[in-house]
Amino acid sequence: MTQETIRIAPASAKAVLLSAGDVLRVIDVEGSQVADLVAYAAEDPGEYLSQGFTRLMLDRADVRVGDALVSTRATPLLRIVEDTVGVHDLLFPPCNTVMYEHVFGVRGKTGCREHLADALREHGIGFDQVTDPFNAFMHTRIGDDQRMTILAPVSRAGDHIDLRAERDLIVAVSACAGDVNDCNGDRLTEIALEVTRA
Repeated sequence: MTQETIRIAPASAKAVLLSAGDVLRVIDVEGSQVADLVAYAAEDPGEYLSQGFTRLMLDRADVRVGDALVSTRATPLLRIVEDTVGVHDLLFPPCNTVMYEHVFGVRGKTGCREHLADALREHGIGFDQVTDPFNAFMHTRIGDDQRMTILAPVSRAGDHIDLRAERDLIVAVSACAGDVNDCNGDRLTEIALEVTRA
């Protein structure tokens, strides 16, 4: 087995190719940093990670060790094999320029959707194909009034989640750019990826 390490600077993203059986470790380097993850079938990027189908197949809005993140065709793409945090999000879309302007009144700020699109461009995946992600380390809650709330992450320095590729994939991960609410605990830091090749 071989191992590869990828560092993702704050407010940016990187893409990686995974073969079936490879394990991707997503690491919160300094703590309280969200990582948005999207995945596409390598042989057909028209099949990609689906928040909605993942929630449907799990019958819940959280993930646990042993669970699979599934595609738009309800096919397992990534399976959680280790998790030191246990708090992640399957509700929110990636932050983006439109959201920052219309929700927060901040003009000209790019977000995870733009950064993921930049990372995926070399694989022929464009901005409109950047789907709603698996938000690793993001702390959210649905209240009794059904309002969705973003809370400060509970992840600490070195916390990680390991995901095993169930098939050949194109995966992109961002170090979330959100700095207008509690999403990243008041500061933006890096995310590290470790890929263990099967």
